[in-house]
Amino acid sequence: MDAPVELIQRIQSLLPVEEAARTCVLSKTWSHAWSTIPHLRFHQTLIYPSEEKKSEYKMFMDATVSKYVRDNIPIESFDLKLDGMESVSLAYEWIRIVAARLKELSIHRLRYKSEFLLPPGEIFSCGKYLRTLCIKNNPVRTELVINCVSLRVLELFNVKITEEVFDSLISTCTLLEKIKVSYCSGLKTIKVRNLRYLQQLKLETIIPFDVLKIDDVPNLCLFTYHVGYKHIKTFNMASLTSVTELSLHGVTIDVAFLDMIKSKLPFLEILKLKIIDWTMERLDITSCSLKRLSLIYRKNEQIDIQVYAPKLVYLYYKGYIMHSLLFLPLSNAPKDIKLELQMLHPTDKSFFLRMREVLNLSGKFDIKIRYGICKMLMNNIDVNDLEVRFPTPSTNVHQLSVYEYSRKHVSGHKKVIDALLSVCRPKYITLYGDRFKRFSGEFFELMISGIMVKKTSDQKEMEVKNPGNEKWEVLKNSSRTSFDPYMSNDGRYYSLELTPNW
Repeated sequence: MDAPVELIQRIQSLLPVEEAARTCVLSKTWSHAWSTIPHLRFHQTLIYPSEEKKSEYKMFMDATVSKYVRDNIPIESFDLKLDGMESVSLAYEWIRIVAARLKELSIHRLRYKSEFLLPPGEIFSCGKYLRTLCIKNNPVRTELVINCVSLRVLELFNVKITEEVFDSLISTCTLLEKIKVSYCSGLKTIKVRNLRYLQQLKLETIIPFDVLKIDDVPNLCLFTYHVGYKHIKTFNMASLTSVTELSLHGVTIDVAFLDMIKSKLPFLEILKLKIIDWTMERLDITSCSLKRLSLIYRKNEQIDIQVYAPKLVYLYYKGYIMHSLLFLPLSNAPKDIKLELQMLHPTDKSFFLRMREVLNLSGKFDIKIRYGICKMLMNNIDVNDLEVRFPTPSTNVHQLSVYEYSRKHVSGHKKVIDALLSVCRPKYITLYGDRFKRFSGEFFELMISGIMVKKTSDQKEMEVKNPGNEKWEVLKNSSRTSFDPYMSNDGRYYSLELTPNW
């Protein structure tokens, strides 16, 4: 027995268009549901076999919408990903006809640099039922009638919009729950006020806003502010007291900021910081509610990190330097720590000494190392000294991923793996080499031989993952003929997954 039409249409709306269309063969009910589905998606791509095929698809889109209008079939959501001025112009006519009944509208112009302006009057006056509006790569004019008073979700990506229009939109749509503004030109000032239902606010920009004001948003749970160039300018965070997740990219850490984290955000559970500068010798993060912490550093300068967060369960750290980490009290160290370290600058044994200290903190680590070989890097790594200092390497590293960025000084690759394995004995190792197979093969051969030398047990051979069947198989030696069939290629890197079985 067939399910209700509404349920069938819900299932079809969640499937890719091609797969949803194939459901028509299941029964007449499924076929009828597909022909009257209230969710229309037209995803026109930039790549077509010919202009004739492109024209055929445009005619298909026009015929489909005309059929819905002629037969008075409801259209609740309109998802348009269009290429070319003619298709966008046609889309405007469709929106004008069906706008009054729409609940969701998404418009994505693929060729956003064309001079054609999609008249937005119908977009922002779509009627009282519109709840979701997403516009990508569309210029927006200023002469608007804003009438979408039921709007809950607003997303603007690469949209040219004036501050007057944005302010009018925010002040009119007082039921907004989610706002995302990404890389929109024309906005130097953002004012989000009197939105008592707002739960998520995401802002992304190349240049920081001159003015950012957030007031009277008592239910705001998630706030994201990412700046691609320069740093975030000071803004009042007094209205963020209800936030449980805070993500800031391009922030300068000072005493006032750390005090805000400590005393002004009592419900904060997730904190993500991309730090470009700081004004102190020690980064002291205190939060009694914090559960997940992510830190990204852009500077190649040493700093001590001290964290007091008794509920912390997860730490992600990314940077050029292995900073000293201290959790107070020591028993509060998170059980899950992920490190992503970029050894692209000359380093010395202190890098590995601090790594070993950090490995004493937690029960499980995942470590990702990206490095480029240089003479100074090789000369400053004293593997013998590390082995003397750490006769018993740490065994709590679950996954070690190693990326190499240089074909020069090939012998230095083995020194890097020797130093890493002097510090830890990971359960799984993934090696990422050059996108050229020959150079990756040379890198893998050196690395595998280095791992085999470190093995202390002859009871189990090293295992390698077969990318074809996802099974682990015995790797008998480090020669190319042994591991070559197991090299996987994703177009960017050749990779090899290993289980050393120490």
